[in-house]
Amino acid sequence: MMRSFACHLACSAAISATLFGAMPALAQQGDASVFAPANIVGGLLRAGISYARMVADIRYGALEVDGQRGGIVLRDLQIQGIGDQARCQITLGRAQISGITFWGAEDMRGRVDASDLKIANNCFGPQAAMIGMATGSDSIPLDRLAVDWRQVAGSGATQLDLEIVSPEIARIEGSVDFDYVAMYIPDALKKLAQGNDPYDPEEFGFEDPALDMDPDMGDSPFDEGPTTPEVGLRGTLRAAHLSVENLGLWERLSPIMPPEAASPEAIDAGVITAEPGTPFRAVQEGLAAALKGFVAQPGMVTAEIRPDAPVEFDSRGWTAPEDAIAFFAPRFTNSAARPPLALIADPSAAGDARSLGLALARGEGVPMNHRRAIGLLSPLKGDAEVSLALAAMIAEADPAAAYPHAMAAANLGAAGAPAMLDRIEAKLPTAALLSAQRPGNAPLQDEDFASVQALRDAALAREQGDGVPRSYALAWRLAASAAAAGDGASAALMARLNARFGGEQVWITAREAAADAAMADWTTRKLGSRLAGAAQ
Repeated sequence: MMRSFACHLACSAAISATLFGAMPALAQQGDASVFAPANIVGGLLRAGISYARMVADIRYGALEVDGQRGGIVLRDLQIQGIGDQARCQITLGRAQISGITFWGAEDMRGRVDASDLKIANNCFGPQAAMIGMATGSDSIPLDRLAVDWRQVAGSGATQLDLEIVSPEIARIEGSVDFDYVAMYIPDALKKLAQGNDPYDPEEFGFEDPALDMDPDMGDSPFDEGPTTPEVGLRGTLRAAHLSVENLGLWERLSPIMPPEAASPEAIDAGVITAEPGTPFRAVQEGLAAALKGFVAQPGMVTAEIRPDAPVEFDSRGWTAPEDAIAFFAPRFTNSAARPPLALIADPSAAGDARSLGLALARGEGVPMNHRRAIGLLSPLKGDAEVSLALAAMIAEADPAAAYPHAMAAANLGAAGAPAMLDRIEAKLPTAALLSAQRPGNAPLQDEDFASVQALRDAALAREQGDGVPRSYALAWRLAASAAAAGDGASAALMARLNARFGGEQVWITAREAAADAAMADWTTRKLGSRLAGAAQ
């Protein structure tokens, strides 16, 4: 135990020294803070390489860190084993990581891309000779190994794309698109709490005989026996596929295979094993048919999941991989995967301006073209989805012009409109923001003044843009009357608005106009008497 502790201590010291040694180099990079995620990852990567040199010879040509854009490029990496592993060599021309972030975008996208990678067959020990027969050389070459990912924090949506290209061997491509995906570990915190023993004698290098117990009795007299935490994956799958294309591997392997191994009978016997009539049997039959097609004309085998509607799943009920395969029922073919979206063959012939405009706005089924999308969607009024799409497209170049569209989307009840309003408002000066909203003396409905609660609810609705156009001046006007009757939530709303806009003159002017309108409401509508009567 003590020897293990000393080893961990020595390793920790070495890593710490390396990390601190990397910090000055990071601090010299002026394109971003030393605490930018890419700079931190770059420093850890340098430290990891220094630590790994304890077990292998490692050299690289350059490590470029772009802290501002969240990217790292590693060039000309060479790894060679030491001693008995000296014949294991790995070379890498370039490895690039982009989209590095620890805290930031709601919609995170990244990519890991490695090119010109070679792994010597000798790295795999006794299997080296067999691997050499498959590769036709002394190493496994990879022209490209790339993984792209996208994760939306709010919705839980996740997309992954994979590409592996090995010249004269094979090309592998895959993708998975989840509308929502999450791990399910309901008793994780309970298990963590049970495993956190504040008094563990063995951790300090000694044993207490008084604590010895019969091994058949468990860890304590109160132990309930071993339990296994229930772990699963659940979510909603939109589409997925995996394709393997032959680039020469089959031509090298087929001559050394027994002729009967690739016969239709042998494929059926080796693949189709499930009971007739079961879902897994149908999947196996599809796979066997695709393998027979590949043997007849070596090219590609593709497994794809393309449901008509997103499929909800929960893996906790699955006991084997076959259960998952049978549930999703992939379709096997000898061609490339079908697009997961309906494609528009001729955009100029599409008669539905709304559908085409939204497709152009999102780049779904047709190449993205915001200019054409705005032209098609701008004449359409009273459509929440269209208004929100227009706001998103226009906001980057002209937030002031995008703001009315976001207001319309919020008024029509579009789900993402309040968040869009907040993003646009962050780019607008206060004067432009207030001028785009209804002024504080705009007409209001009689029901807004029915009670203190009605005043408060109407004020909050104007503040949030919930079912009505957002207007901070009208929110102030309504809240002022409710606050005058002692409503704390309305007074807090007024304080929030003051804190947000501070002492800006344009806000003070709008606020005073709203205050005058509130005084007029108070007197003409006899709110003092009405609200006092409602309270009695």
